[in-house]
Amino acid sequence: MNDILNRKTKIDVKTMDQIPAGAVILKLISGSMDLPLKKAGDFIIEKAAEETTVTFYAGEKLNADSWRAAGGKMAGWLKSVTPETAWLDLAEITEKPARANLLEGILLGAFEFDRYKKENSGGKDAVLAVPSIFAALVEERRVVCEAVNMARDWAHEPASVINPETLSERIKLLAETYGLKCRVLEEQELVQMGAGAITAVGQGSKTPSRMIVLEYAGTKKTKPVVLVGKAITFDSGGYSIKPSDSMVGMKYDKCGAMAVLGVMRAAAELRYETPIVGVICAAENMLSEKSYRPDDILHTLSGLTVEVISTDAEGRLVLADGLTYAQQQFEPAALIDLATLTGGCVVAYGHVRAGVLSNNTDLFESLFESGEKTWERIWRLPHDDDYAELIKSPDADIKNSGGRWGSPVTGGIFLKQFVKDEVPWAHLDIAGVADSDKASAYSVPGATGFGVRLLLDWLKTR
Repeated sequence: MNDILNRKTKIDVKTMDQIPAGAVILKLISGSMDLPLKKAGDFIIEKAAEETTVTFYAGEKLNADSWRAAGGKMAGWLKSVTPETAWLDLAEITEKPARANLLEGILLGAFEFDRYKKENSGGKDAVLAVPSIFAALVEERRVVCEAVNMARDWAHEPASVINPETLSERIKLLAETYGLKCRVLEEQELVQMGAGAITAVGQGSKTPSRMIVLEYAGTKKTKPVVLVGKAITFDSGGYSIKPSDSMVGMKYDKCGAMAVLGVMRAAAELRYETPIVGVICAAENMLSEKSYRPDDILHTLSGLTVEVISTDAEGRLVLADGLTYAQQQFEPAALIDLATLTGGCVVAYGHVRAGVLSNNTDLFESLFESGEKTWERIWRLPHDDDYAELIKSPDADIKNSGGRWGSPVTGGIFLKQFVKDEVPWAHLDIAGVADSDKASAYSVPGATGFGVRLLLDWLKTR
């Protein structure tokens, strides 16, 4: 159980009343510097008779992410050297947000995914000690970062390990561990209730679709925030098959749902006030004689019919039924979906920001503020009614692809058709930020866990 829910990292952060004997002293400085510290992340090691000091440079021009990045650089050094004990005096950093961000960088930077390597990162951990007066801060950041690291860990798992069925079993374990209510809707029940979009996407796979619903009661009796996550455990493109190179990395097509699970876990552990519901829309988009096809017309849970133009535009189909279910079963105070939805969003925003299409300016602006604080940054997409013309179908109510032009927008506009106007809603297209081929200061190559810290901050400040 522990290995599934808590992937072990190589840094153990502890609180102590005084500097441990023989500890390496870690320092952090910023501002204009002369050589040898030239760029952020540089460090120097000074050995004296009784102690060794490692000084890291946070940079000259600091932004909201500089301390987090500095923490990631510290984590990299700690993982490579694994000193028996290192000491970091957080009191020397006077700003509270900077302390929290530095700890985040260390805890996120400690993550590795090496489960399937013969020589993995077994062996001793580095111990990082900080003053005991920061115990509450350490614990809070640990909870958040463990949730992010779980989201990363599960996202890294290949389709041979995580499919809709095995994901359901993992989520049941998550629910049992953190006191969440869990319901798994299997294919037969989904068919009977009329969820013809999510079941169509998964019908070509030997592992049928699932919709998994998690509920966190919160500490106040208010309307819940409902989070809907796309969990395509592998995406071949179906009959609109992807080129072979484009299939590599499709295990990350479940990152939206993994972020939702991370949020549910941390919110429950930290006892957030707001009730939260997580709806996980899980399917495997494969080719077989049972697969859905272009030209098929699907009957969705909402009653709308959808003409299939591309079987590779499957994420919006599973989300359509998930968004409908969320509104039928709950009365959302806000409805937010996360999905690696369109390559067009990567073209538009690169690997810097997620695209957001929302019907509510206040909701978007509050999410934007949390994104700037957590450095999980977003930018708004247009939602003009004109774009809906691009997804009109001659034979059904709508079609699942509006073509190449404006694809991130039309993907979001498609989802908008399944959301009531009076429900505050935001769609986060995280295709460009959910995973990366390159390491960052506090993330190894692969899944980033994008969205967990953003939504936790947003929920906390609601």
